[in-house]
Amino acid sequence: MSATIEYVRFETTDPAELTAQRDQLIALLRERYGSDFLGAHLARYEDGSLLDLILWASPEAAARAAEEMPGEPAAGEFFRLIGEVHEMRHAEMLHSTHL
Repeated sequence: MSATIEYVRFETTDPAELTAQRDQLIALLRERYGSDFLGAHLARYEDGSLLDLILWASPEAAARAAEEMPGEPAAGEFFRLIGEVHEMRHAEMLHSTHL
């Protein structure tokens, strides 16, 4: 199995609140998916849209979470703050290095 990156670029009207709610989402991902959840990064583009990069241990784990999480009540506040989604994709990680 190959590690998988989940890439989501989206809009929000309240980046500060979304960022605050993300802590609860990350805790839920750790609890629900255990060692299949490898980490996550949230960034903002110059145009104000956000980029969420989530690292999964496998494409199966990424697909499972993408299907389950948007309807998960415990993650509802986070997903409520997401506006238009410009792109969501999964990609196989070919190489990685840590700072």
